[in-house]
Amino acid sequence: MPCKIVIPSHKRHDRVFAKKLVNDPIICVAESQADLYQQFNPECEIVTHPDDVMGLIPKRNWMAKHFGELFMLDDDVHACKPIYVEKGEPSRIKDKDKITNIIQSLFEMASMMDVHLFGFTARISPVMYDESAFLSLSKMITGCSYGVIYNKNTWWNEEIRLKEDFWISCYMKYKERKVLTDLRYNFEQKNTFVNAGGLASIRNQEEERKSILFIKKNFGDSILLKSATTNGKDKTKQLVQYNISCKFKF
Repeated sequence: MPCKIVIPSHKRHDRVFAKKLVNDPIICVAESQADLYQQFNPECEIVTHPDDVMGLIPKRNWMAKHFGELFMLDDDVHACKPIYVEKGEPSRIKDKDKITNIIQSLFEMASMMDVHLFGFTARISPVMYDESAFLSLSKMITGCSYGVIYNKNTWWNEEIRLKEDFWISCYMKYKERKVLTDLRYNFEQKNTFVNAGGLASIRNQEEERKSILFIKKNFGDSILLKSATTNGKDKTKQLVQYNISCKFKF
């Protein structure tokens, strides 16, 4: 059985870009927003959660329990990019069948390997691609496009409000020692920091800092802090005082 492809969304009823990428997407929203989402997205199934499930992290916990096996695609994802392409080849995959198959194939592989967290790379350029290592069990997933096969370890700590992808990657590495990442494909988002709705209302320097320090507190020396660099194309690095990476001793 294939997993469900679910788009968590909040106050972006007219901007669910991700639905155009895959077959049979499900949009998951609060009950009070259901009618508006159905009006603007009649081609999609709408699944609702109670209005008291507030914020992306509680929503992910709810979805994992509700669906069991699912792949989550943020509503502002608008492109699937192959990282292994040669110069002159298409830089984006536009066939919905192919993108859906890429997702379902990774889910099937995770199921066979008894891996409960799986996703795609955050790398954005073909120069970063290593053709000898296109799959990984030790790297992190990226927050806009990843899936879970629910079990007792599939859990997001609701004390943090941002960096939940980093949290769940670290937690599953600690608990199960493996996260399946496909390094051949990247799902690209619209500019997170100027797209209203979603987490835009809470995403700021202070919340980023709090989330980073909370993760550091929970995982200790495995979390490495490093000074952020200035990069005009990377809004995140401009908003936080430092970035984080992880290195577990196994």
